[in-house]
Amino acid sequence: MKKVVISCIVALAVTSAMAAEKKQMKDVDTDEFTTDTQITPAGAGDDHAALAWWIPNEFWKAILARDKTASEADKKAMLDALSGVSLVAVVQADISAFGAFKFYSKEEIERKMSISYTGADGNRLRLATMQTIDPDLQVVLGIFKPILGAAMGNLGSNMHFYVLNDKTNASLRLLDPYREGIINVKLTKRNGDLMTGNIEMPLNSLFIPRKCPNGKNAHISWNYCPWTGKKLDD
Repeated sequence: MKKVVISCIVALAVTSAMAAEKKQMKDVDTDEFTTDTQITPAGAGDDHAALAWWIPNEFWKAILARDKTASEADKKAMLDALSGVSLVAVVQADISAFGAFKFYSKEEIERKMSISYTGADGNRLRLATMQTIDPDLQVVLGIFKPILGAAMGNLGSNMHFYVLNDKTNASLRLLDPYREGIINVKLTKRNGDLMTGNIEMPLNSLFIPRKCPNGKNAHISWNYCPWTGKKLDD
């Protein structure tokens, strides 16, 4: 399992992502995907560091689709462990006048953290983190954290993972990165200051870009080209 994980703007109008063509998982740029799903909440200021990262299953599928070293059985085992959930990774730290980082614990962040989802219908749903998770998923998260530490230093080592249920009562997908919706994350500093940020869906990195008349790529949320004002083809 360990080798699997290691391998591992301005819009003029909003349009439905279903009209655009999805990329195959092997063609999804995971750096662009990460940019689409990471936010620095507004209100952090110069004396605080905060990062929130939503990680749906498509992220893992994109990594594994290009991994030629892991067996299909290992890939399936990892995706099975992540089935029906998505992850939110958060790191917070106060920064002293001398530049020292005083990181927050997982429990300290979670006590005042609020996560919600607003769908295309405008209905807002508060998302609670799962307190009991599958043992196989615990193993995956335990492997992933030191990898983040190696890649991101102290920020990665002090990043905490929270698990969200990704199914409705009808066993349908709740947080679908291909459909219109907004995930809002609210974090609170030790002094009580509130920080907030949005992850907007559909994720641009998952779609083959349409072209504006001037040849530039059009964002998935655009209905009209912002440079020419021309309507984009569906």
